Amino acid sequence: MSFRKNLEPEDVLISSFQVHKSFTFTEADSGSGVYAVNLVKGTDSNSYNYDLSSADSSSFGTGSEDSPKTRTFFHVPLYHSINKLYYKDIDNIRGYVDYFRGVPTSSKAIVNYTSTRNLYDTNLPLRRPHTRQLKNNAVLITIPQKFYGEHIKPTSIKLTDNSTSETFILRDDGYGNLYDAAYSSSYASRAPDTNHSGSLVGNVFYNDGVIVITETGSYSTVGTGTGSDGFSLKLESSQTIYEREYVCKVTEEEFQHTTNRSLKVDYSGSVAFSGSAFSSSFSNTVHDGFPYDIIGYATSSYKTSREYEIGTKLIGESTHSEFATYVSTIGLYNDQNELLAVGKTAKPIKNDKELALTFVVRFDTN
Repeated sequence: MSFRKNLEPEDVLISSFQVHKSFTFTEADSGSGVYAVNLVKGTDSNSYNYDLSSADSSSFGTGSEDSPKTRTFFHVPLYHSINKLYYKDIDNIRGYVDYFRGVPTSSKAIVNYTSTRNLYDTNLPLRRPHTRQLKNNAVLITIPQKFYGEHIKPTSIKLTDNSTSETFILRDDGYGNLYDAAYSSSYASRAPDTNHSGSLVGNVFYNDGVIVITETGSYSTVGTGTGSDGFSLKLESSQTIYEREYVCKVTEEEFQHTTNRSLKVDYSGSVAFSGSAFSSSFSNTVHDGFPYDIIGYATSSYKTSREYEIGTKLIGESTHSEFATYVSTIGLYNDQNELLAVGKTAKPIKNDKELALTFVVRFDTN
């Protein structure tokens, strides 16, 4: 049998927390969808007369049935896509813009100006933030959303590259900036040495799973997987989990009645009435609305076509003072009467008429 009761707003509590999971990828994990691709600005001639058959590109995958199909990235178009999304327009670029923690100006800093970027409703030219510097070449590392979830956890990225005689370890600072861990103290103080090491070498866009290594020179091969060895990338994904708690209360004397037909004396094998007095298209269906639980069930005989014998006498066990209903399952329904969740008790709980019961149903969703 089942009983229904509406929950009050104060009986529902929903709280959230974030969970993280660590992942490690290498240049050999082409099947994972983590790819490192060169970005090339190109020239006007090869941009406007672009020929796919001869254009520089990088391909991954074998295309066989049991592995991912071949994926091809064209260097020049991809450069301009990344530039448009993250670097070109100061008003519209995606991701966190670190206006206050940018690296200090040096001989290697880009001093391009955007003369019409009215960030503060002025017509003054604004220099690009120091933390967003895309040169003519860069390296893009893509991470599928199935690995980073809602976003990459800030400060979790560690990119180790052994493709040259020197090992580079790049970390993110939690603000979307990528720096060389060997110069972490210089980077933290924003005081690059004479070789300008300690400045940022790239950017991380946590919500999109995108890493861009913008610094050329010593870092131009980082992440490309070339040389005697490749690279490894460690990161943590982020996912919000919602803990849902529903307090289901049963007060004294509540839900004491039973609709179990086996407690009736001479109970009928049918739960519906088919005579003219009770005829309905819903008889003997789940939509039958006759109040059987109040007046009882029909016996196997009736006096006339309009007068039924109602089985109202209970068996002896159900009249005992200790007789009670038991709770074994709690279902949660929405306003459309759809079952959303089911909670099971470890064992049936006696619903004593003199005691109030409280059941807490708790489960997590993302």
